[in-house]
Amino acid sequence: MNRIALLLLLVSAPALAQDIAKEKPKAEVVPVKEPAVKKPAENAPTLDLATALKLARTASPASREQAAKIRKAEWQQFRAEYAWAPKIQSTFGFSLVPSDAVVDDFGNSLDQYVNLNFGPYLRNDTKMLIPLYTFDRISIAQDLAAIGVDVARLREFESELDLTYEVHRAYYGAQLSEAFSQILKDVSDVLKPKLAEMAEEREFGDSSFSTKDFRKLQIADAEFDGRVIDNQRLELLANGGLQYFTAIERPFSVPALSESEPLVPPKQLSHYVNLAHQFRPDLKLLAKALEARGLAVDMARSNFYPNLVFAASFGFGVSTETLGLKEVCRKPSPGSECIDTTDLYARPYSNPLDFLSFTVGLGLEWSIDVVQTYGKYREADEELAETLAQRDRALGAIDLDIKRLHSDAQAAYDKVQANERRLDAARRWRDQFGLSVQTAGADVADGIDPLRAHVEARVAMLQARFDYFVALAALAKGVGVHDIVE
Repeated sequence: MNRIALLLLLVSAPALAQDIAKEKPKAEVVPVKEPAVKKPAENAPTLDLATALKLARTASPASREQAAKIRKAEWQQFRAEYAWAPKIQSTFGFSLVPSDAVVDDFGNSLDQYVNLNFGPYLRNDTKMLIPLYTFDRISIAQDLAAIGVDVARLREFESELDLTYEVHRAYYGAQLSEAFSQILKDVSDVLKPKLAEMAEEREFGDSSFSTKDFRKLQIADAEFDGRVIDNQRLELLANGGLQYFTAIERPFSVPALSESEPLVPPKQLSHYVNLAHQFRPDLKLLAKALEARGLAVDMARSNFYPNLVFAASFGFGVSTETLGLKEVCRKPSPGSECIDTTDLYARPYSNPLDFLSFTVGLGLEWSIDVVQTYGKYREADEELAETLAQRDRALGAIDLDIKRLHSDAQAAYDKVQANERRLDAARRWRDQFGLSVQTAGADVADGIDPLRAHVEARVAMLQARFDYFVALAALAKGVGVHDIVE
């Protein structure tokens, strides 16, 4: 039997071809260079999609970054919640003061320093303020801090959606590579040995096939090697992406992408638009921005009013030194000339080096700058109007984005349906040709075409399924959910 016929039968109808192969012993196969078809790692654990997503959310630097931002926002909220707590400011000072210094006599004080006649002086001043009424400044700050926590959590969810999409795409790519490897291995197990056998027969001049058939197989072999190279690149990128996102260092495997698993078709566009309005994080961020802008207007308005505070102060000064006597004079009446200055000295009325003070009371903190305060108020009001316009514009853009993503998913699903028909037709053509070779002696030169058509149909089918799964992942990200099917 012609060797090209045997080859086609082995690929298209293995059971039937085995019976035909028994009619003629196989020639010894000359060793040839095997293509670099992926071989599964021994004892490599299988990585499923749910585990990959869980590992990615745990190991991702972006997840840790967002978690730190949430904790930062929570501490800012803690500060705002306790803004009413007493604010205490205390100052301690230490210096050297001259002994027996005379008040208002700089020369005397300088002489004391020159004569090394000085001592230590310690002073403390402590002030405490407790806000009693701030015209809603504290409550507004607390509301703004709570919005900050919500925004940080929405940013984390937004980052999770990005990560989920990237993990889905990398995982489906690894599955696609695995499925391609199985197809390439099936072809390689038949094509490479038979081509080597035909080359050996041709070399010894004992060939039972035409040169045209041999060249066709050589061309098919070269095409096969090109697909192997493409699949190696796909495997490298997909597995590298999974290793990056999940931080897995040990070898792992993924199940091959299914060619026959039933697919769930996309729902109506309105369904996904409603989901987007309900779950999409950027819409929630816009709502929080509007809320924050409104509070900013209220804060700017409250800046026109003072803060009522409870104030207390405490201070003391202590030193080992005392003030010197000050020369005085006797006057008959205030404002008149001194009439006696002989040996008249007195100590100062108060000693600044030795004192103790304590005061309490109510006070107002009020920064009066009408022009600047009014300008900031109007600026906050216009920022609110700007955010309202941005929200209206974003709603239209988001609806358009969901429409695009839904169209991509629907088109990918339709391509899967078309490729299913293509694969069914290619399979029938391949099987029909195998039977024709056995029963009617069909022209084996025409066998390469149905074989190539079947392999290309399987590849196109797998590629269409990969595109559909990635389109669903992109739609889920656009809607604001982790899994669009669920």
